[in-house]
Amino acid sequence: MIVKHLKKLKEEADSYYKQTGLPFIVMKSAMTLDGKIATSTGDSKWVTGEASRNHVHELRNIYDGIMIGVDTAIKDRPQLTTRLPDRNRRNPVRIITDSQLRLPLDSPLVDTSEAQTWVLCTDVADIEKEKQLVKYGVKVLRTGNGSRVALRRAMEKLGENGIQSVLLEGGGQLNWSMLEASLVQKAMIFIAPKLLGGKDSISPISGEGFAQMGLAVRLDRLTFDHFGEDICISGYPIYDI
Repeated sequence: MIVKHLKKLKEEADSYYKQTGLPFIVMKSAMTLDGKIATSTGDSKWVTGEASRNHVHELRNIYDGIMIGVDTAIKDRPQLTTRLPDRNRRNPVRIITDSQLRLPLDSPLVDTSEAQTWVLCTDVADIEKEKQLVKYGVKVLRTGNGSRVALRRAMEKLGENGIQSVLLEGGGQLNWSMLEASLVQKAMIFIAPKLLGGKDSISPISGEGFAQMGLAVRLDRLTFDHFGEDICISGYPIYDI
């Protein structure tokens, strides 16, 4: 059953890429029942249970890329690899949005011996830092001369470089920016039966947010799956364009 489910997920991503030339973006997040992905101190291990986390690694195994922002890369120092017992597992391309190339050279993501790392930056990012990253095997893609990564152009570049699908595991700001730009094609939200509380606890989508409830992005074709004690709600955003 799980193999059939994963095959279907891969097929919908491939179909979207063939139609648009853009990668199919799946925004994945894990939160408590009261909508928190981490405490006010940033502690997030672990929001969901082992079954949910194992399924996320199954997702990493089928999608071409996994994307986070540089702040998450610096704070959490993740490896963003696929941890499955099957020796046929594959690692997605690790994609970092990093406007000014702040990714430290000692970050686990700069070690490309196990998985590729691509960094999306602006045209005004430091040339010398790019050269240093390239020496480690990191691929740098410049997206324009604005102060922030031009996300739509960045997705176009990923598509041009053969990235057909991306698992977005960003923090609240990156999730918001991608959603605001209408670049998220699917949302998968894992919900744990926990209540965390805290006005400063972290939410899965932050940024400015929409000013009116009527502007909220609705999800269509909802599905509900159980992973241990957790529930995963998946749906497809409807954009008013």
